[in-house]
Amino acid sequence: MYDLVVGEGLNLRKATIRLIAEGSTARSGKPWTRDNLRDRVMSTPVLDGVLVFRGKHAKNDENGDPIWGDSVRIELPRILTEEQSAELRRKVAETAKRSSGQRWFYPLSGRTVSLCGKTYAGISFTPTREGARFYRCSGNAPKDLGQKSCGCSRIDANALEEHVWKHVTEIASDSKKLQALAAEWIGIAEGDTVALADRIADLDQQIGGMNASIAAVIVASAKQSKSADAIEAATAVLNEELQQLQSLRDEATDWLTEMEETDRRTRDLIALASMAKKSFPGMTPEQQAAILSMLELKVTITGPVPDDRRGGVPCTVRAWYAVVGLGVPAARLSDEEWAKVAPLLPKGRRGTVRRSVDAIFYKARTGKSWPNVIKETGATIQASKHFNAWASDGTWSRVNAALEDVQQVPLPEIQLLPLMVIEGRVDPTAMLHAEERSRTGCR
Repeated sequence: MYDLVVGEGLNLRKATIRLIAEGSTARSGKPWTRDNLRDRVMSTPVLDGVLVFRGKHAKNDENGDPIWGDSVRIELPRILTEEQSAELRRKVAETAKRSSGQRWFYPLSGRTVSLCGKTYAGISFTPTREGARFYRCSGNAPKDLGQKSCGCSRIDANALEEHVWKHVTEIASDSKKLQALAAEWIGIAEGDTVALADRIADLDQQIGGMNASIAAVIVASAKQSKSADAIEAATAVLNEELQQLQSLRDEATDWLTEMEETDRRTRDLIALASMAKKSFPGMTPEQQAAILSMLELKVTITGPVPDDRRGGVPCTVRAWYAVVGLGVPAARLSDEEWAKVAPLLPKGRRGTVRRSVDAIFYKARTGKSWPNVIKETGATIQASKHFNAWASDGTWSRVNAALEDVQQVPLPEIQLLPLMVIEGRVDPTAMLHAEERSRTGCR
């Protein structure tokens, strides 16, 4: 935790999330909670190397004297140096103040594996930009300053979480898909259960008859005053047949037990699908994280983040169109169309303003980064500055109003996500019966 808080600047809540994602548990074996982590690590034994037995919480009598004796101060080996303890205290207080208004949660931290083999963790690109949430590869910020950054691009957190959770919900809500995934341990026909139960009943009847036959032979042999060896010889064949029948019965019983367990799993899958349909869509990120933990979900990135979104910064132009709900001119403005908006804009020199307008529309249509837009349209960096100014003073709204008769296209969806593989364990018993875990799962 010292490394997370002091080294990486995480607050207690984010440190807790990281520990959970990495599989670290409290002494009880349960996942860490923020309060438990704070109480354990920010304690006197850890920070000061001292344990006070019968300390401030010890019971006192009516005179204020300790009932069970005086306090005992026990010196412990230090885990942190005095300087480290002071720094940890300072950082915990600092991050608590700084992050008091920040409540981002990243359920896929530690569960998403990058192309370089490291895991992604959630970050906020800037604390003041609403919705600016991303996953960053840990290889991009190596703890060893001598190591080179891996260069893996950020991934838009909202898009990734929505895609993964939609995938999980679709599978968990469909009992047929679940049963298809679980086919490796649900391969027994329903009618076989009845036939096997009849077989066990028939074997029980045969075993009963065989026991009766053996008893009859023993009685007859005893009446003839035969020796124990003679009685054993007379019943040897019958005992061997009895053993064979008992073995057959035991095997049939094992099969029936397995079938009954399979039937239960099938019912659990159907119940899980019913629960998922009702509950999954409205789950909070924290609740999603708990489900993903049960599913042992893992997301493996298999391709690069699309080039136009590698920086991980939201496109302000597309955001403007999304808010106002307008379409975008389908192509570069003709001279006639330009004449409609030119009076609304500054003149500029050598066509700079017109190139800026075409570049802004092009960026809205494609979602590409400004460097690529500038390269492909011949505009300059002034296009970005023009848009920010025109969007602020209402000029861009007037430009779009003047072009309402121009052919427009809806704001296209931009691919924000790389190719990926999503894996997990479909274990309905773990989710529906918390008191017991099924022995197998299905990926």
